Amino acid sequence: MGMRTASLLVILVACGNGGGDDDQTPDAPTDGFDRNAMLTHLATHVMLPMQAEFAQTAATLPAAIDAYCDALEAGTVGTTLSDAKTVWNATIDKWQRAEALLVGPAAMDNKTLRDKIYGWPLLTSCNLDRDTASQFADPGSYDISLKLVNARSLAAVEYLLYATATAHACLATPAGWDALGTNLPLARCRLAQVIATDVAAQGAVLETAWRADGGDYVGELGDAGNSGSSITSAQAAANEVSDAMFFVDTMVKDMKLGEAAGITINVCGTVDEPCLREVEHALSDRASFSIRTNLVALREVFTGTAAVDGPGFDDFLIGVGHAEVAERMTTLIDAAIAAANALPDSYLTALASDYAKVVATHTAVKEITDNLKTQFVTLLNLEIPDDVATDND
Repeated sequence: MGMRTASLLVILVACGNGGGDDDQTPDAPTDGFDRNAMLTHLATHVMLPMQAEFAQTAATLPAAIDAYCDALEAGTVGTTLSDAKTVWNATIDKWQRAEALLVGPAAMDNKTLRDKIYGWPLLTSCNLDRDTASQFADPGSYDISLKLVNARSLAAVEYLLYATATAHACLATPAGWDALGTNLPLARCRLAQVIATDVAAQGAVLETAWRADGGDYVGELGDAGNSGSSITSAQAAANEVSDAMFFVDTMVKDMKLGEAAGITINVCGTVDEPCLREVEHALSDRASFSIRTNLVALREVFTGTAAVDGPGFDDFLIGVGHAEVAERMTTLIDAAIAAANALPDSYLTALASDYAKVVATHTAVKEITDNLKTQFVTLLNLEIPDDVATDND
């Protein structure tokens, strides 16, 4: 076992190893393209900065919420709530970049670390209402390590900061709920501060797992196929990144756009009509921002262009003789970004009065995913993830 692999396992003892099913991925024929150079660039200049930027921003969230809580206690809220929301917005925006390319530590062990950071769409409001009452009554009784992902993460913090309803979401009144009275905002704030502190800690774990002086997952990807990496080949590592790119299919196209707009099957049973229960960030109304951020992250890994330009999957396609596919897919991604930018900043407004723009964005994203599922994986000898449909749905 290489030193990088051993270090990564120490940091993520509960998350399995970095190799996954990579040994089942076939190597591409020798074609002269330097996969390791691409992987090193993407890991170092695209994906590692995403983890670092998220960790740095998440680290500022607990203090912003704590200031709001203190202001509530003093009866001088002022701008502290809007300030806390602003920091939450910045934190979730940074996460949406990293989430769009979930490779390595956050994806291991059925996305255990990812779900601790952002558990959408698993949030259960009733569980949070119960915890709001019990944690406020007895702070020492609350142990976040024992909580399910549906009652923690940035999704829970959104609920606790943005919810204004005074009614609980449970069938039976949670113990201590009625006693909260006018202290409900403070109780929600104190729980949000505890959860945000945990999110910041998980973000630090994730960044450390990627850094060269930590778990060195950046080296795991870049050195794939060499003795220092547990990933069996550079082709297998490229397949890991390719798998992550399918987030645009399962989450952006199908869930954030299709299900929310009633374009695809949803929990509301609506057809060509919005289903608000499927809307991401329904309380903060930032779904338009998340869709845009996800698509920009996809472009960065496809073109290898972030803070530093370098080889990406477009160069991979060019290297194996398919420059026309690389150009077409870059054009399609840019078109989808343009469609998402045309959405109102309020996604709820888009669904209510600019529905055609939501449909247009879904159509533009589907153009990308149709190409991902066909020529992209075929020409680069990659495999489609098991949970992705292959019928161009």
